[in-house]
Amino acid sequence: MVYYLTRFASWLAGRVPRPVRLALAGPITVLVYYAWAAKRRATISNMAHVLGVSEDDPRAKRLARDSWRNYGRYISDFFYLPNATFDELLARMKDVTPPPGAFNYIDQALAPGKGVILVSFHFGAWDVAAVMVRSHVPIAIIVESFDDPRMDKLVMEQRGKLGLGIIRIEKTPRRILRALQENQVVAVAVDKPVPPDQGVPVTFFGKTCYVPGGIAQLALKSGATIVPGYCRYDKNYSETYYLGAMPPIFPRPTGDKRADTIGLTQQMFDAMEEIIRQYPDQWEMFRQFWPQDDAPALRSATPESHMPAAAQAAQAAASLAQGEHAND
Repeated sequence: MVYYLTRFASWLAGRVPRPVRLALAGPITVLVYYAWAAKRRATISNMAHVLGVSEDDPRAKRLARDSWRNYGRYISDFFYLPNATFDELLARMKDVTPPPGAFNYIDQALAPGKGVILVSFHFGAWDVAAVMVRSHVPIAIIVESFDDPRMDKLVMEQRGKLGLGIIRIEKTPRRILRALQENQVVAVAVDKPVPPDQGVPVTFFGKTCYVPGGIAQLALKSGATIVPGYCRYDKNYSETYYLGAMPPIFPRPTGDKRADTIGLTQQMFDAMEEIIRQYPDQWEMFRQFWPQDDAPALRSATPESHMPAAAQAAQAAASLAQGEHAND
């Protein structure tokens, strides 16, 4: 069902004006937010951490709802991408990076000849960001595979048509290292919460959480430069995509592998915290990000047979739009 829904939605997106798509997508994902209790609680908890308020605070609930509405915008754009062209997307791009600009930061990062890792979060229109960078330099995105082979083939072919290379994260890291050794650009979303024994600690919005340290380790091993970046929407639902990048981060190993890994990962999260603090409603994170006593219950999967119908539809949309299982 998800596969055929995806094909139909992609076909429909190319024939429906964007204002109509957005008018439908936002309310649908907000409806899912209210119907899917576990995801609603997790999103509110995350936004409460961002704001520094309790989970009962109306501001946290409002921000959580708005993040789902913006997720609808992302879903709508994701479906439309196969129908878009580089010229169309670039015409709508506004580089909000301080001088010398986002592409110049990428050029600076490529100068040492050891490759570049573009890191971002599930924030705004992250697939669009990769396409925009592709207009300047070749780029490969690091992704997880879909469980359904037909879905996997459909979505990966879609990304391939946009000129994006694909590197499967399930494979050996040698593929990533080889790309970096050839001074290529790879991109990855790094905001994946994991249990303490599977990640490294970082301080994020004043609280400790645990995330994978693999990207930092690859950068330290290869010498690749890290460039944090994002692509966001505005509050007016305009046609514009706002592309931003932060100054390159050059890894400087000290010989203490764990400390270096934690330190470099912290730098990535510090950079992205600055952006999320400005636009928290565009961080589309629907898993419990910070450890809590009830985190296992929030993270556990809800059997499809017990989900509301709207929640099942949202799970389908989330899986086809992400594939990386970031919000399972």
